[in-house]
Amino acid sequence: MKKIGLLLLISSLALGMFASIPSKQVDASTDSIEPGEMLADYAGTIRESEPRADGIHHVDTPAMIEKLKELNVNTYYYLIWHEETDWDDLRFEFLPAAKEAGIDVVVYLVPPSESTGERKSYPYTTDYIAWSEAIANLSLEYSNLIGWAIDDFNHNLNTYTPEYMAQMKETSEAINPELFFTPQMYTQSLSESFLETRGDYIDGVILAFRDGIYRNTQVYETAQQQIDDAYAMLNEYDLPLYWMIYASQLSRTPANPSAHYVREVVQIALENMQQGKINGIITYVLKKNFDPEPTDDKAYNDEGYLNFFIGLGVPSSAGYYTEATQEVRVDRKSEDYSLTFQTMDHGPNVHGYHKKQILIDGEVVWEQDTAEMVPDLVWDSIHVDLTPYMSGKSKVDLTFRFYENNGVSNYWTYAGFDALEPTGFTIENGNFADSSNWEFSSNTGAIKGEILHYDEQRSLAAYHHTKVSYTTYKLFVSIYNADFDEEIKQTLLSKAEKIMTDYFSEQNEKARQGLNSLELQIESQKGKKIPVELADKWTAMIHELKQLY
Repeated sequence: MKKIGLLLLISSLALGMFASIPSKQVDASTDSIEPGEMLADYAGTIRESEPRADGIHHVDTPAMIEKLKELNVNTYYYLIWHEETDWDDLRFEFLPAAKEAGIDVVVYLVPPSESTGERKSYPYTTDYIAWSEAIANLSLEYSNLIGWAIDDFNHNLNTYTPEYMAQMKETSEAINPELFFTPQMYTQSLSESFLETRGDYIDGVILAFRDGIYRNTQVYETAQQQIDDAYAMLNEYDLPLYWMIYASQLSRTPANPSAHYVREVVQIALENMQQGKINGIITYVLKKNFDPEPTDDKAYNDEGYLNFFIGLGVPSSAGYYTEATQEVRVDRKSEDYSLTFQTMDHGPNVHGYHKKQILIDGEVVWEQDTAEMVPDLVWDSIHVDLTPYMSGKSKVDLTFRFYENNGVSNYWTYAGFDALEPTGFTIENGNFADSSNWEFSSNTGAIKGEILHYDEQRSLAAYHHTKVSYTTYKLFVSIYNADFDEEIKQTLLSKAEKIMTDYFSEQNEKARQGLNSLELQIESQKGKKIPVELADKWTAMIHELKQLY
């Protein structure tokens, strides 16, 4: 099971203090740490269906507030980039509505590297001193404006020198010293050098998780180690960690992250929130309108296809490969053995690096350089004569491989195979309708191989998983933060934690039983050792979770 244990230590009861046990990776001498509380969402903005008089589709504030409340987020990262009216929509419409809904707001700007063409953070574009002043002044008017952030910060350090950042901080603090600033970075760019030179001018770091140097939204097993490493480094500088999770497509990747991926990374983050390693989690462009995402529908036959992928900026060496293999049955009576299939690829067209291959019993029988196919994403039919490799055999290993002919440092590409039509032998799941029959192997983490399927319900499912996970955590942290009888609080926390553990482990029936037990105890102490207002609040959350589970 990918989950780490959710362990809660109730300590110092006489003082009413609570602390989470740090994970095994954290030194036992670490001071007691309280759970993080920020459940946040970024961008994924709903816009009005009709343009206003200025011809612009403005932010649909009522629709956004409704969805954010439904998600049970307490903080929204408002991106200013898509339209020149985003700043005014924030000031005059979104901020007051969010304040009434009890939602905090963080202004999110783009750096110089993303301020190209007409798309910029208007009106101050790349004048971040002006932005720090304007945002700080606005925060005096709306107390729910709690901070600001800048995207891809580590790619723009020539702009964000320590001297410039000092001006940003001084400008903001002179107006509102409570306003926080957090740069968005990636785990491999967070370093002692960055913190030593710029740590005094920030109030935490947003780290976007994408499997480290391998840059994908398919693998989540590396998340825990990256959280542990980032937490340990930031903790030395007394800076909080905010964890950003891709809920929509990362650029130069084959598809949107699956709903399963979103669920897993959200829950890993929440477990670390509970332990106090993460102050907040932020979903990146969580879709809220659930329209189909046709760019994911790349399969030749509309069922699924075999995909191999190496990401942008991912290093490789000659001889690296990832492959999918199936032992196939050969008809020994046949006189003709061949395979017809469809293939495509997408990426820069530079010869001599990435190869698509087919192997029979480990011998290469066909290969094609990924630069040979132009244009991108167009399926091409290939016919390969396999008679010399199958004659006289009853079974062979059929392998599709993505192979590095020469190492690369920054040459992303993905390739696909589909619609396998064998002659003289039998292939199971040759249309890649599911994930069966094919065994994947690799000698590198740089190349990802999987069977991709288009899921029309992906965005809805990702939204649902986030909503349920956030609500489950919200119940736990609400009990944790409440001021009431300590003995009863301890037992409620134990049950809320167990509910979270069971749901995150996909044991929904156990989680529902836990909700029933928790509700009974709350009702039995309502108006006695639990204030009526708290009891009613938690009971409403329990009823919502029962329906969601």
